Order: sequence, then C-alpha cells, then structure tokens
Amino acid sequence: MTEFTGTYSATIDDKGRIVLPSAFKKEMGEMANEPIVIERNLFKNCLDIYPERFWKDRVEAFKSTLDPFDEEDDEFLQFFYENFIKVGMAPNGRIHFPSEYLDYSSLKKNARIIGMGRSIRIWDLEVYESQRMDKSTFAQRFKEKRKQKPTE
Repeated sequence: MTEFTGTYSATIDDKGRIVLPSAFKKEMGEMANEPIVIERNLFKNCLDIYPERFWKDRVEAFKSTLDPFDEEDDEFLQFFYENFIKVGMAPNGRIHFPSEYLDYSSLKKNARIIGMGRSIRIWDLEVYESQRMDKSTFAQRFKEKRKQKPTE
C-alpha cells in the first residue's frame, strides 16, 4: 500500500519546478507514470499533491455528498474543481507548478515537502516554519483526541 511519509527539503528552480524526493517517487511506483493532481490546500497556504488514482477516490467521496441539481451544490462543486489541476511528472520526479499555484502558496525558492499518507504537502520553507505546530501543542491535542476515542 502506498503511503507517503517523512519530511524533505527541495529547491524550486526559476521555471517553477520541484523534483520530488526519490523516496516519494519510489513509493509511487507505476503511479509515477500517471497524471498527478495539485490542489490548493483549503486550510493553509500550501499545496497538496495526489497521484491521480487517489485523487479520483477523493473526488467521488466529495461528489457523493452533493446534489447535482441543487444550485448551491453546483456552485460548491465549481469552486472545488477550480482549486486543482492535473499535471504530468517527468521521469526524474520533476513537477512543473503553474505560477498561480506558486503564488497561492508563497512558494519561492526553498520548499518543505511532507508525506501525508495518500498525498504529499509542499510548503514554502519560511511559511512552514512560521505556521508549524510545536511539539507541546501536538502532545496536548494528541491527548485530547485519545480521550475522545470511543471505548470498545
């Protein structure tokens, strides 16, 4: 089962391209030859990358909650589709990011790449450092979430 894990540093070249860490490219296996999806993260100023087959599951789950004949749901769906783009990945793992996606995430030169299970998150290094959760906050939230877990 594919699962992206770990944190890596990368550099964005002058053409807006980033080479994914070899560990992520290896984890993708044959999916590295398929389109990938770049999504503007809805909660933070960063980008999320999905192999297309994982993205399809996400889209279907989202669409299943909507009524295609409802005007509000139609507008909701439009925003969703405006928020991502499909691109190809070069054999060496290089991805070209459209300028509007780089602008959205404030990506300039140095990036932090984080495995997020079925997706890969890309941050501008300075933005990441300024918004990163600290260890004590994580520990506190972890304890709170564990308390909420239903007992079996």
